[in-house]
Amino acid sequence: LEKPPLTCAPTSSSERAKIRGLFSLRWQVHLAFDVGLLLCCPYPSRSLSGAAFPEHTSLERTIPAMAGLNSVLKYTRPDLAGLVYHPVRPLDVISQEIGVPVKDIAKLDANENLHPVPAEMMAAVNDALSALDSGCSAQIYPDPTQTNFRDDIAKLHGIDASQVCGGSGSDDILDIIMRLTVADTCIICPPTFGMYKFLGALTKIKIIEVARKPNFEVDVPAVVKAIRDHKCKLVMLPSPNNPTGTLLPNSDIRTLCAEDALVVVDEAYADFAGCSADELLGEFSNLVVCRTFSKWAGLAGLRVGYALGHPAFIERMLAIKQPYNVNVAAEAMARAALKHRPKILITVKALLAERDATIAFLQDYRFLSPHATHSNFVLCDVVDADASALHMFLRYKGVLVRYFGTQGGQLQNNIRISAGRPEDTQRLLAALKEFEALRWHQPAFDAIKSTPPFECVLFDVDGVLVDVSKSFRQAILDTAKHFGAEVTSADIGAAKAKGGSNNDWKLTHSLLEAKGISPLPTLEQVTEKFEEIYQGANGKLGLKATEKLLPPRALLENLAKKFPLGVVTGRPLKDLDYFLDTFNLRSLFKACATMEDGIKPDPAPVTCVLSKMGCKSAILLGDTVDDCRAAVAAGIVAMGVVAPGHTRDTDEPVLAAAGATCTLSEGMAELRALL
Repeated sequence: LEKPPLTCAPTSSSERAKIRGLFSLRWQVHLAFDVGLLLCCPYPSRSLSGAAFPEHTSLERTIPAMAGLNSVLKYTRPDLAGLVYHPVRPLDVISQEIGVPVKDIAKLDANENLHPVPAEMMAAVNDALSALDSGCSAQIYPDPTQTNFRDDIAKLHGIDASQVCGGSGSDDILDIIMRLTVADTCIICPPTFGMYKFLGALTKIKIIEVARKPNFEVDVPAVVKAIRDHKCKLVMLPSPNNPTGTLLPNSDIRTLCAEDALVVVDEAYADFAGCSADELLGEFSNLVVCRTFSKWAGLAGLRVGYALGHPAFIERMLAIKQPYNVNVAAEAMARAALKHRPKILITVKALLAERDATIAFLQDYRFLSPHATHSNFVLCDVVDADASALHMFLRYKGVLVRYFGTQGGQLQNNIRISAGRPEDTQRLLAALKEFEALRWHQPAFDAIKSTPPFECVLFDVDGVLVDVSKSFRQAILDTAKHFGAEVTSADIGAAKAKGGSNNDWKLTHSLLEAKGISPLPTLEQVTEKFEEIYQGANGKLGLKATEKLLPPRALLENLAKKFPLGVVTGRPLKDLDYFLDTFNLRSLFKACATMEDGIKPDPAPVTCVLSKMGCKSAILLGDTVDDCRAAVAAGIVAMGVVAPGHTRDTDEPVLAAAGATCTLSEGMAELRALL
């Protein structure tokens, strides 16, 4: 979806030949692994979420699009138009993106067991796949009745094989259940596993959300009430819950099973919790327990899981599942895992030990607050920092953790960390320490604490509240290049350090002049090109779309409860409005001054905001010498901020020379001193 759309039709005989060649390819599909291939027409004008693509007409792509693409959508379900698939990118691709070898990446984002599969299991699988009489040979279709697999699972749980149905991972099992039930509605308790909502959309089952308690436990009385109020026939609850790690006690499951509804307990992580609802199967015919080999057994790539339930319900599941939904490789490996379960459980204990070591470290870590967990992961609140920024910092250090973003609902400022191997934990802790060193400076915290009383807090915008390293700074570079000058980031930094460079249009013009560009374009010409690049033009997104909020919103909200907040920026008013509206911050700031009110280091915009707010004393946080000089000239306290991509060693002495009493880290976590 990040790439431009395809052109609408093959326009040459060579392009038409490419299409014929594509569809004449002879794809060899290995039946044993049940591989399928779908060739479909790309949808060029909308993303899955409905957002329009930029318009492009001349594109070089291997396979040109075909005419009449939009018309094919009349055959699709309109209620699925809003579904978006957010895939986890493969390690080799991530490795290339971040420049870290795969072997050095700590993959802690998917709750997998990364320990090596025991050699005995690999040997057993190789033998099974190569022997015709094994029941799992590569040449013969899998057993659609899953006879041996179900027998082995039944022995593990102490039940009859008639109570077991296998599937291609627990996702397949959940899909079978939702397709089988007569339910019009399904109750889930967010935050929880996203697959339930997705499957509800596919099966046209309305999802009813019952919020969890503040500690993420299931509000059982509220669920019972929802079952009765909505006459709901299906409840899906994981235990432990993903992503919170919260356990659903069997006593609560008993309460829910007493209602007239099918209760599905998803136990993907039960082996880490040491308890299961399988002991209740003899009591309740309306209970289904789902399990997977992806987590404890380290077989996420093979996709194998199963359901436990009443024989009559399981019989229906077996009847409607895909005939060969457990391929022979997955079945052979799963059966080998059961045979060597004690050896694998050693790795389960090792994962729990690494989880506990991580939690112990986090107890005293400044930016993360871990929640209690019964699984192989820990959900953390990100404190005084932005979860997205922390996620990306760790990513480029080769540590992958789960960030939920807008998918997370109330978890937008949380990350989930999976337990890994000892070397993964070491990489994680080292990266977290590095993040803390960059984002926290104790002397700045102490200086803020000792600052004399003041009435309000003022902020510069660019480099302080928002990361403009890929917007305004890049617009300077791109504009200069347009007029034939090779300007560097170092050139911009040097100019900013001298002062008098708070207007990026004039700064770009002066850099062109310094580079000896002849004829020198006028300031108006430079401004026009700069604005085209920054704002966007002709359907192309501008660089302003890359801007990201630096401090966490919660920090600003808490500050606004104690102090009036104001903005003093060199941005034009329209660009400040864009920033405030984009990040929904307008309500937090009592007054603002922009380019139209004056350009720093002139103190006029500072005194303008102070007048609007009725304040005489304040602190101003800025990332340039002009910000600090304007604050000092206005008679208020100047505090510096290290901008993204800068270092404290470079910025702090320069800002101090301009009057800064201290220099805060990127994101300004040290402002916690005011709270």
